[in-house]
Amino acid sequence: MKRLRAGLRFCALLGWTALQYPCLVGVTLLERLWPRAAIAPRQLTTRLWARGCLWILGVRLDVVGTPPQPPFFAAGNHLSYLDILVLHASLRGRFLAKAEVGQVPVAGHFARLAGTLFVKRERKRDLGRVRDELKEAIQGGEGVIVFPEGTSTRGAEVLPFRASLFQVAVDQNLPIAPFSLHYQVAPSAPPAHLSVCWWGEMEMMPHLLGLLMLDRISARVTFIEQRAGGSDRKSLAQSTWTQIQEHFEPSCVV
Repeated sequence: MKRLRAGLRFCALLGWTALQYPCLVGVTLLERLWPRAAIAPRQLTTRLWARGCLWILGVRLDVVGTPPQPPFFAAGNHLSYLDILVLHASLRGRFLAKAEVGQVPVAGHFARLAGTLFVKRERKRDLGRVRDELKEAIQGGEGVIVFPEGTSTRGAEVLPFRASLFQVAVDQNLPIAPFSLHYQVAPSAPPAHLSVCWWGEMEMMPHLLGLLMLDRISARVTFIEQRAGGSDRKSLAQSTWTQIQEHFEPSCVV
């Protein structure tokens, strides 16, 4: 029964994504001619796609607090590839992801069409380019979403934040919109830190198969009302981490 559920969900995800694909291609072509005119259609399409995917996966999304309105710089903890769907369904913004994500067949291509920006974290020179792209997005009236931990975790704690990207918020005089992510599954299912959170040396396809087998998933994103501030990127990163830590609920059951 679980394998049948997984198979049906996988086919449904492919079908739903295929339906949205022509829309995103059209938006990409529009963006080359009129960049600002393409923002709203891209956001609408990605939100519709994300919400449909969550429904197919049996994810019940609980949004706590008020999502920020563009332009914004949103930062929070990172637990899983499922975070992308949860946040796309809740926010109108562009993600910053590791360059490796853009190299994943199909998923990387779709992420580019959805407006994701990519950074090669191992190359310090690339951070300057990425900061310029983030500034351009914010100045164009868009929101940007980053995961300052630099990696996904099992949800036991919030890792220290890397401060480099916070320079964009400092330069734009833009307060940070902090958020916290949390997942739960049914008591009879494998715990969320193994079945939903994707971390360490976990292989993608076996993990995805296990996630597709789950009966249901409860996802909660908490948007913290108090915006984080700081006079420099290090203090801004620290104050953001502190606020998220105060609202953080572990997804890991030890």
